[in-house]
Amino acid sequence: MSLIPETPLLFYPQLAVALGLEEAVMVQTLQAFLTQTEAENQQGFAWCEINADTLLQTLPFWQAADIQRITNNLREQGILLIGAQTFQTGGRFRFAINERDNSAISVPASAPSSQKAALSAASLQPSPAASTPVSSAPAQRPQAIAKGWQPENDLLAQLAQYGIPQDFALEQVAEFVTYWTERNEPRYSWGSRYLKHVLRLWRQQETRSARQSKEVAMSEDWQPSADALDILTVSAGINRNFVEDAIPEFILYWQERGTHSSTWNSRFIQHIKRQWASYTHTLQMDTTPRPIRNNWQPDETVFDILQMGNIDRQFAQNLVPEFIIYWRDSGHLVSSWNTKFLQFAKKQWAYTHQQAANTATTMTQSHGKQRPDRQSSTRHRNIADELGDRSWAN
Repeated sequence: MSLIPETPLLFYPQLAVALGLEEAVMVQTLQAFLTQTEAENQQGFAWCEINADTLLQTLPFWQAADIQRITNNLREQGILLIGAQTFQTGGRFRFAINERDNSAISVPASAPSSQKAALSAASLQPSPAASTPVSSAPAQRPQAIAKGWQPENDLLAQLAQYGIPQDFALEQVAEFVTYWTERNEPRYSWGSRYLKHVLRLWRQQETRSARQSKEVAMSEDWQPSADALDILTVSAGINRNFVEDAIPEFILYWQERGTHSSTWNSRFIQHIKRQWASYTHTLQMDTTPRPIRNNWQPDETVFDILQMGNIDRQFAQNLVPEFIIYWRDSGHLVSSWNTKFLQFAKKQWAYTHQQAANTATTMTQSHGKQRPDRQSSTRHRNIADELGDRSWAN
């Protein structure tokens, strides 16, 4: 048995230099198909449609993915025109060489008849005696885009196979043409560049749509998830009462803004962590129980914490006289008047806004009451006890 049982596939060295070795072999193989089949002339190009499996049998050293990659490379270089469907196993593959002169894809007259007959469907290799090879560069020169450029039907059909509606594709034409008209850069194939442009925009729109479909507005009954509460109370060690007290103000702030989001739990976690850091710092700086002074004023840190809770500064300042009178008359000693005022301001803010919205809760119904079993003195209470004190919310 001969070591070389088949007729070899030949390629032109200069064509391989210009396009690449794989691309050169593919171009000449497809040229042979065009020679042996009845091509359909459309808009000046000779189109050929073959069975994809036949091309695989002709080029058995390549897989289907290799042929698809190589033919796509040739299309991007402006050498090859591909129909509505790219190369797929078991399908039909429609193509044309990007050359309007059909004589360039014919077997030269000088080729012997025996060589023409040898170009069967099984081998389909070009005759070594052919005097006119496929041009080593695209016959069509690169050109700037025309102002009235429009995508061809084959290109729109190819986009439709990606699930892209024709209306969406056509909406991008004006912007595409304007952009490249201003740049005035020549290209071999505006169709392939338009295809990439529309695909990129479509993927961006799909990403935005998927993200927006998950975004919801803040609702009045929103609650952080169990995982979010575990992160705050277990992992971060934040007092659970502190977390729960911050929920109403968090809901109110985002309802007024009308923002939609798919990450409310993440936003709530970051909000609580910032408030907790400032809150604990304030407590650690003020630990000695003392009566309130007549001219007492909250520290600037208190207003910073309230601002993080979206509580108006002027609203809080207006509460100071009432706060001083109440606690001065009671004679109680408190380790942190800043903390006490912070709790009082939060309570009044929530109460005022709930009344305005006619959404009275148990907080408004029991406003002003005080539990009889609560220890009024904070002399012997630590920070944990202060945080566990819920009387301000009653």
